[in-house]
Amino acid sequence: MSTDNSHTFDRIQESYLASWCRFNPETALDAGVEDYAGELTPCDDASQGIQLVLNEKCLAALDEIDTSSLDPDRLLNFRVLHGWSLLEHHMMMEHDWRYRDPTGFLPIDALHQLTIRPLESFSQALLSRLQKIPGRVRDAKTYLNQKPEIIPPVWLQMATQECQAGIQFCHELSDHPRVQKALLQHEAIDTALQEAGKAMEDLYHSLIRLDGYVQGDFACGREHFERLLHYRHFLPVSAQRLKQFGEKLFEQTRIELEKAEAESGLTLEQIRSHHPTSAQLLDSYQQEMQAARDFLKQQDLVTLPGRQHLNVVDTPAFLRHQIPFAAYLDPSIADLSQSAFYYVTPVSRDAELKEHNFAAIAQTSVHEAWPGHHLQFVTANQSDQGASLPRRLFPCATLYEGWALYCEQMMLEQGFDRYPGQQIVMLRDRLWRALRIIIDVNIHTGEWNLEQAAAEMVDKLGFSEAQARAECNWYSQAPTVPMSYAVGWALIYALRKITQPADGAELKAFHDKLLHCGSVALPLVIEHQFGSEIWQQCCQHVFGEN
Repeated sequence: MSTDNSHTFDRIQESYLASWCRFNPETALDAGVEDYAGELTPCDDASQGIQLVLNEKCLAALDEIDTSSLDPDRLLNFRVLHGWSLLEHHMMMEHDWRYRDPTGFLPIDALHQLTIRPLESFSQALLSRLQKIPGRVRDAKTYLNQKPEIIPPVWLQMATQECQAGIQFCHELSDHPRVQKALLQHEAIDTALQEAGKAMEDLYHSLIRLDGYVQGDFACGREHFERLLHYRHFLPVSAQRLKQFGEKLFEQTRIELEKAEAESGLTLEQIRSHHPTSAQLLDSYQQEMQAARDFLKQQDLVTLPGRQHLNVVDTPAFLRHQIPFAAYLDPSIADLSQSAFYYVTPVSRDAELKEHNFAAIAQTSVHEAWPGHHLQFVTANQSDQGASLPRRLFPCATLYEGWALYCEQMMLEQGFDRYPGQQIVMLRDRLWRALRIIIDVNIHTGEWNLEQAAAEMVDKLGFSEAQARAECNWYSQAPTVPMSYAVGWALIYALRKITQPADGAELKAFHDKLLHCGSVALPLVIEHQFGSEIWQQCCQHVFGEN
């Protein structure tokens, strides 16, 4: 093993990531890098040019590395870094977001982020970001008005909705305790808040005026979709083979679901009729989250992380159009308390409570909290390997969503069956994730438009039209993420079947081993932790090919 080669790779990685964080300050802050906490993601031509050169130089330097001489941890990081820089280079060359994605200009997440991340320079960072918002809005109007015909209508709709919610967020930001304290330290923050709010209102009206001119296609195309499969998720499959897997899984799960419904004698409506009141909603999620954690501790199914805290809270108002039910926000590694958020969206009418039935709350709490997202992300932050910067900056949904979906079934298998109908809810949710694979492929390779995709969700899953459209809207902006849930679940189950943990102790060791590498692509983790031969067997088991 070449020491010089390893040191060369370390220098390339350190240099690239230091520069990358400068141009991606919001992602960097979430990963615990505070150097650019007062910045917004730059969108000027000069910055775009520098990033292009950065990726080109990184790829050229990585091509000179003899990967056979790298130790397994460096090799994993090499593949993550190479894949990310390659994908980013192609995206910048082929799809300049500034002309076609109005959501990319919205600064609300960048402001909200400051209020939830531990940051010593909070006041200065807040003031700096607020003061940059008017310029950001000017940039948005400049770029978006140049080629409005290439903006996908659905993205304009999403941006308009988020911008409207963002205006309200700006008006209410001064009520936040951290902001109130900052106002006492920097009087300029009050003026900056007012100017930011005005700029957001200006942007909203500009977006409204674009309606009628936009007619772009959101689909990334088969070539880029498969590039994402190969270099972000490290899946050696084609889009067509992936869709075939999704169709097969959908049919298998449909049969399982029908059998479970017949054996239980329960209907979905009966399950949905048992739910808390709106006033009891947060307490119910808190109780189920705690029950799942207690069960894990009692059964000793996985090593529980050390210091952590999970706040069960109402979903912030500006996010509610994106989060119809519940979601999770992981802690930054810089947060010593590892304090995360379990968002629950309040209902606007009692009829919506049926989606928050007790069986669904139990399953959702397994997925979002214990042993799903919360355990996995905190474990990654507290792991020497998982906490490394490239693995924090470039997480992959095949791991974190695949693990969470796997946990839904695994916990039921181990006896966490608190309410009638949990098995049915679990299978219905898996059916939904199987359909996501089919939709993901079809909408991004031009087979379906969003109306066709939404119609499939209404027909096959019984979703309302509004719920189906909201789902498909985010799919349009995140090619290969929707497929990651069920693909990750299938790979983890295949891995468990191949390795065959014999008892509780071995099952715990299996889980711990799987979570040790952090949140990077699941295929890389399986290969790193269990070996290339096992990975090939997993791939064959799931996709029927190497």
